[in-house]
Amino acid sequence: MVRLIEARGVPVICLKNDARAGYLGDALYDSKDNVGGFLVDGAPGFGKKFIRLEDILKLDKTACVIYDEKALNRYAHNVHLKKSSFYDNVIGKNVLSGDGQAMGVVSDCIFDMESGTIEEIELSRVFMEDIVEGRNVINLKDGVEFGEEFIIARGNIQ
Repeated sequence: MVRLIEARGVPVICLKNDARAGYLGDALYDSKDNVGGFLVDGAPGFGKKFIRLEDILKLDKTACVIYDEKALNRYAHNVHLKKSSFYDNVIGKNVLSGDGQAMGVVSDCIFDMESGTIEEIELSRVFMEDIVEGRNVINLKDGVEFGEEFIIARGNIQ
């Protein structure tokens, strides 16, 4: 599982020739709001470039590894990946428990590298609590309701 914010800015490394092909930019989403790829900032050549999720061999908070520069595609308006999703609007929303207790604010979305599905949301509380206790994570399968102003989490919190 990969955090969207941690992925942004990591170097894109070509395995074939050990060259840097740029840095990961914003996530791109398919029609079902799954992560389908990433824009690549500083890629060689003209125009915007992107990498499809299936062309990424490894992705963590330190590097994105692709086989070679052929994995870089030109991003145009006819590409079936969009720059925004439903989950972009979730960042910064307040989360309440089923009984109305404030749990924190959504700070990041966590997705599965195999499917691109957003599976969890990460919550931030008070700065010191985040440092001492760590951030809570809510699995979307555990029952989450998205409202206009709040998100209600009915399931388990990790």
